[in-house]
Amino acid sequence: MSRFRRKKFTLETDDSIRIKLVSVAFVVLFSILILRLFQLQVLGYEKYKTLAESQYWTVQELPSRRGNILTSDGRVLAGTVVNYLLFAEPKRLEVSSKNEVAGKLAELTSELVVKNQESSPSEESYKSKGDFFLELKQKYLDFLNRDLFWVGLEHNIPLSLKDEILKLDITGIGFDEEPKRFYPEHGLAAHVLGFVGSDKDGNKRGYYGIEGNLDAELKGKPGRIMEERDAVGATILAGGYKRIDPVQGRDVVLTIDSAAQYLVEKKLREGVEKYNAKSGSVILMDPFTGEIVALANYPSYEPDKFYVEAEYAGEDMRRKSVEIINRAISEVYEPGSVIKPLTVSTAIDLDFVTPDSTFDDKGPVNYSGYTIDNWNGVHYGPQTITELLQKSNNIGAAWVGHKAGAANIYRYFTNYGLGAATGVPLEGEETGSVRPLDTWTDIDLANISFGQGISATPLQVVSAFNTIANGGYLIRPKIISKLIDNGKEIEMPTKNIKQVISNQTSATMIDLLEKAAVGGEAKYFILKDYKIAGKTGTAQIPEGGKYSPDKTNATFCGFLSGTKKISMIVRLEEPKTSIYAAETAVPLWMEIINDLVELYGIAPDRVQEPVSQLQ
Repeated sequence: MSRFRRKKFTLETDDSIRIKLVSVAFVVLFSILILRLFQLQVLGYEKYKTLAESQYWTVQELPSRRGNILTSDGRVLAGTVVNYLLFAEPKRLEVSSKNEVAGKLAELTSELVVKNQESSPSEESYKSKGDFFLELKQKYLDFLNRDLFWVGLEHNIPLSLKDEILKLDITGIGFDEEPKRFYPEHGLAAHVLGFVGSDKDGNKRGYYGIEGNLDAELKGKPGRIMEERDAVGATILAGGYKRIDPVQGRDVVLTIDSAAQYLVEKKLREGVEKYNAKSGSVILMDPFTGEIVALANYPSYEPDKFYVEAEYAGEDMRRKSVEIINRAISEVYEPGSVIKPLTVSTAIDLDFVTPDSTFDDKGPVNYSGYTIDNWNGVHYGPQTITELLQKSNNIGAAWVGHKAGAANIYRYFTNYGLGAATGVPLEGEETGSVRPLDTWTDIDLANISFGQGISATPLQVVSAFNTIANGGYLIRPKIISKLIDNGKEIEMPTKNIKQVISNQTSATMIDLLEKAAVGGEAKYFILKDYKIAGKTGTAQIPEGGKYSPDKTNATFCGFLSGTKKISMIVRLEEPKTSIYAAETAVPLWMEIINDLVELYGIAPDRVQEPVSQLQ
């Protein structure tokens, strides 16, 4: 009897355990279900809401109007011409009138389509207005019969045709703007502007220049039309319809002066062709504000024809007919002797030399097993620092560089902005290079002191000369004067980066560069009525591991030292009429400056004596 009871108790205990296990399992599963629902409905609410909306909302994007780009004197360089998208709202149209509406629209738009035909009447593909009318009427009727709130009918409708359609006064027919970039001044300041093209997804965006660098500011925000559909794409009878209007992009006002830009481009083109150079660049600036008043390259291009394939032109077919790259900021080169003033200013600022310090130019000099010589192989015996710049003496520059020392030359050169981007807001700027200090040998220091073994852009070089002109301050180049956002003007400040040399050194260097201009290689072309401080640079071009004897980059960089209102660099690539800057870049620089002082009415620094009537 006791054995029977024990067995029954055991069975009851096993059942109880099973029940408890099942209960626990249900509790666990229920808890997991609750947690999952919490995750989906609470934590993942926004995600799944967006996913659901994407399945039953269709979106039609409305393009925004791109902001204008203007010169400092208010001339529009890049603007927007507005065509229109013809659209319909089928739900607002009477069913009985849709055939008539389609016919009226087709009658007007077929004329436009005929005009836009690229084929001639003799070709088999040519269609008459009547052919297009029938096709368009059927196309429009198909769209109007759709169960939609909004549908696009025709793109690129001009204003005149829009006005004709509006005269029909059809309820449910409307227009949205379709902005298109255009350049009313054609190729003026093309390398400053850049252009607008399509990316890999077919979206419009800016490339190069201001268009590329400020694309986000210029393009604005596109609008949207959203319509609620069911799973098979049909409009939901009580569904939603939303329209968000596009927001226009900001206008950009440049520091570029249109008259100066035109003058510089004209003179540069003439100069490149006259001296048979491969290319040329000119940058005109205000040394105290860093404002770029003109920036030009030749060859150039037209922003609305950026796709035109370049050919080669010139007497020896070396020069491209079209060039998109902005060589003034995107192409680096060894500047040559135009760098010597930076070497001299370093040594003067550190009190290693004065303008009257002398060195003995008695022949070629050896550094690290390499021999350096003057550009013309001529030697002058004892020379001052003033004469060093006048004669563009390589041996003297190497001597000054070694007096200052590698560490100081490296520090001052980088403080002048070499080896780093200037920060000008143009897409595609290169940095140039100053090799790491710990790799310098004696021959490196010597070469770098007279402008070989380093690379820079024309903008970096003229920016360094601005530092000498303005009292010793490195100013960030400025090409944007202000932004205009819905009527509100946002001024762009001048950026003073650092003081590189003292005011006293600046004044000393201005005097030295004036003497270098009037007593050096440029003396035959110096303007008689204006004080000019500047330096030439005839830099041989590296080719096959050595320097080419007949290919150079010719540079002249300087400023009006009387008023200090204008600084400018002219750089010519591989001029053929002469390899020397004194015979190519210098006369071109002087021609441009002569026209600019007339343009701006800058009074002469030197008053000419009146001619006696008795003579």
